Amino acid sequence: MSPSNTNRTAARTKGHASRRRSRRGPLPTPEVRPNEASLTRFAGLVPMILYMSETLLLPELLRQAVGPNEGRRRLHPVPRVLFAFVVGALAGISRMAHLEWLRDDVALQKYLRLSNWPVRKVFSSALTLVSDAAVARIEQLVGLVGLLTLGDEPAIVVDVDNTAIVSYGTAEGAQFGYCGKGRRRRRHYPIVASVAASRAVVAAEYRDGSEMTTEDHIKFFGDVLVRVRAHVRKACNVIFRADSGFWSAGLATWLEASGEKFVFAYPLYPAIKLALWNAKFEALTDDEDIEFASLDGVQRELEGKAFRVIVIRRRVLDYNAPPQGKVIKWSPEWRYQAIIANMDWSPPDLWRFYNYRAESERVFRIGKQALGMAHLVGHDFRANRLAFLLRLLAYNADLSFHLHCEREAHRKNRPARRVGLEWRQVRFYLSPGRFLYQAGRWVLRTPLNKKLEELWAFYGSSLLRETSRAREVTSS
Repeated sequence: MSPSNTNRTAARTKGHASRRRSRRGPLPTPEVRPNEASLTRFAGLVPMILYMSETLLLPELLRQAVGPNEGRRRLHPVPRVLFAFVVGALAGISRMAHLEWLRDDVALQKYLRLSNWPVRKVFSSALTLVSDAAVARIEQLVGLVGLLTLGDEPAIVVDVDNTAIVSYGTAEGAQFGYCGKGRRRRRHYPIVASVAASRAVVAAEYRDGSEMTTEDHIKFFGDVLVRVRAHVRKACNVIFRADSGFWSAGLATWLEASGEKFVFAYPLYPAIKLALWNAKFEALTDDEDIEFASLDGVQRELEGKAFRVIVIRRRVLDYNAPPQGKVIKWSPEWRYQAIIANMDWSPPDLWRFYNYRAESERVFRIGKQALGMAHLVGHDFRANRLAFLLRLLAYNADLSFHLHCEREAHRKNRPARRVGLEWRQVRFYLSPGRFLYQAGRWVLRTPLNKKLEELWAFYGSSLLRETSRAREVTSS
């Protein structure tokens, strides 16, 4: 071939290559081959599963809670299926039927030690067959993982709140009750206690739709107090914070006798509304549209205790978007809120301290949006109770994992990332990868992406290996 023909052939080949890389012309039509067994859609869950298995020892603790003989002759032992349910919750699977989407994922099957992914009936059977005693032990495990997030704080604030899990069918134990926006639905009514600093759950009780009595409240607060006191030092102050649904004279008397501090929202009883006629309101120094008054004498007449009752009112500047609070007919231009406490703080400080309780709703918001907490798994009450606790276990384990990565970053003088589960779930846990066995070791290859590389450097620094062309996450 002459040199001129060689040059023309090279130019033609170069032109074809440039057209293939060009942004003009028709889009490429690839041939789809859905037979790649080494790909994973949950590469970011690998360091999380390793942390739960090797640091928190959750598979072993679940085996101890359920019992060594439960599911011994089964292809999928019950504790292992429950741990797979926890991982599925972290992957964003909200319904039982959606667990089938995790089938044939090579990374999950490898790190969950499963020969194959369980079908829906296996998950349902595992959630139903666990005994009540085992469920109670798993609830204690949830609190134990939550307490691991506590440090050596001089004071701990415990927020107590409940939520409604709506049943649109006829789930066992569901009863009619108020479920928000004025609708009456059948619901379960679980109660959760979380630490204000870390939002970790230290106690939870999954209940049917019936209302809680004063004795139920005292029992739950007592269990929370025993757990927290057993974990913190003796000089640590424990302060309880809750809304008006938990207030009762019996509970306040019990907390006072136990020597514990509390700040509750107080219902606007008729006696309180009557006392507002003679109350002397003072405006906040930084906001003239917010005023407060103290009603200590009224409270002593009502309950016979020297508890402090303060009233906060906020001016309505826009009736289409009024501030938080209750409406009093003879004062429509204000919205009122009452708070009761056994502490000698100033009314503005008590009001600001109580308002931080709104962060306790984040436990339910994240649990319902990211972990599928609002979805029932079946008709059986015990199965729904266990699924709720396993999702709380996933929530606490995720908090513990993030705090562990923060400590490692500070120890190595690396920047720490402050993001939540919803952000981390989409951008890291659900990141893709290729799981291979090369040269006698497992290699997890992830996309070449700068942002994703930064996340791996923070959450999986012990597994990260830098290469010249692409990143590889290796584990022996």
